[in-house]
Amino acid sequence: MAQDRLEPEPTRTIGDNALRQIGTVALLSVLLGFVMQGFILAAKLAGGSAPAGVLFISDLAQGVTWSFFVCTGVSIGVFLSKARASVAGLIALASAPIAVAFAKSAQKTMNGILKVADQPAVLSLATISILRAIEYGILGWLLAKLVQQDSLKINRYIGSGVLIGVVFGGAIVFLTYSSSVTMGTALPLPKTLGTVVNEVGSPIGCALLIYIGQWITHRHKLISEQDS
Repeated sequence: MAQDRLEPEPTRTIGDNALRQIGTVALLSVLLGFVMQGFILAAKLAGGSAPAGVLFISDLAQGVTWSFFVCTGVSIGVFLSKARASVAGLIALASAPIAVAFAKSAQKTMNGILKVADQPAVLSLATISILRAIEYGILGWLLAKLVQQDSLKINRYIGSGVLIGVVFGGAIVFLTYSSSVTMGTALPLPKTLGTVVNEVGSPIGCALLIYIGQWITHRHKLISEQDS
């Protein structure tokens, strides 16, 4: 019968479990990138806009790259730093700007391949990087706390993602919209909706992947005990 807490593990298995958890999150983060872009596309369509196919491909490259690097970075901090949530937070904090840089690079590369002009950024890369570093640093710290407690209650993980997504994602959406108004080009509704989905949904998705990584380890442990 599944429990809400994991039993203490032998020291020799902790490293293997961490690698299994990180690998699981890394693989699922690619899928998350596709899912998020699907939600973003749906939000834009709901707002009355159908983006061109080449722009969708460009955004897809950016979204999948971002999801992979940021969620994998969070998982490395969380699962390799079980004893210290502060270390997990710092690793996640450092991974976010790296993920932003790689995602932007992937988008630019894809734009070059597709011969599409780069879209002007509303917020600077530095601003986005700083905000997301703080955002995912705190998210990594919260998730590491849950892993330390060996919690298998999904609502705690999702709740952490929702909290961070609403606070920091909401701030990024507000700053993006305010900056666009200041520049004299108010953000269109479809773009606004897509930004909301992306900024609020991404931390929720990463939190869910951390839960899945933790759950798989628990299931693996139960199966091993039954076979022994």
